[in-house]
Amino acid sequence: LKGAAYLMAGLPPSRGRYVGDLDIMVPAAQIADVEQSLLARGWVSAEMEEYDVRYYRQWMHEVPPLQHPQRETPVDLHHTILPLTSRAHPDAAALVRASLPLTDPRLRVLGPADMVLHSAVHLFNDEVGKPLRDLFDLHDLLCHFSAQNGFWDELLRRAELHGLERPLYYTMRETRRLLNTPWPAHVVEAVDAYAPSPLLAPLMNWLFREHFEPEPRETRPLAAVEEFLLYLRAHWFRMPLPMLIRHLSIKAVMRIREKFARKPAAE
Repeated sequence: LKGAAYLMAGLPPSRGRYVGDLDIMVPAAQIADVEQSLLARGWVSAEMEEYDVRYYRQWMHEVPPLQHPQRETPVDLHHTILPLTSRAHPDAAALVRASLPLTDPRLRVLGPADMVLHSAVHLFNDEVGKPLRDLFDLHDLLCHFSAQNGFWDELLRRAELHGLERPLYYTMRETRRLLNTPWPAHVVEAVDAYAPSPLLAPLMNWLFREHFEPEPRETRPLAAVEEFLLYLRAHWFRMPLPMLIRHLSIKAVMRIREKFARKPAAE
């Protein structure tokens, strides 16, 4: 998935790319066997609170992260591309069926349309530390895959299949606005139907203008507000409201407890 896939498939976003971790995806029915296989070969699970382990195993789209003890390479082992509690529910089986083999027949990458949509939902529905880089990834992928017959129509079909129409809309708007990415007119017209409501649109326009602003956050007085709102929005997409309130409350208590545990005892 994403960076490592771009490198292994020789795609344009791989240019000059440094891969800090590996995200791999296997069918849900095989994930326990794959996890045990990695553990048996020396990979170790990250240390975390019991609540976090349960959170991963019950609600997330991946198992708790693994790390190689010598190389310190982290691996995120996925069985789909969004949390199980997310508002969107991509068809994981369809992602696997449409995946394409690499030179090594044991490895596959997402199909072109699914690869674009995965990058889009990661950028526009999640907390992202390098938004401009990820937007350039989308620009490069779209320019590269657009040479394939039927790509744009397939992109529309797959967005509807996976319930990822809104991330596709933001991808279209921001790549055209900032990078002049060429989109066919009929696709622009179709994707415009996925826009947010007129009441929500001005806020989202402002948030993403701030999000992709290349100036350092220290020079932007409202950067903290933008980051906080996108943080809340990412969690809003990740889980239902009652679960979100409970989750954030538990995490706040855990942070407070950890802070006091690190505080040196008074003499």
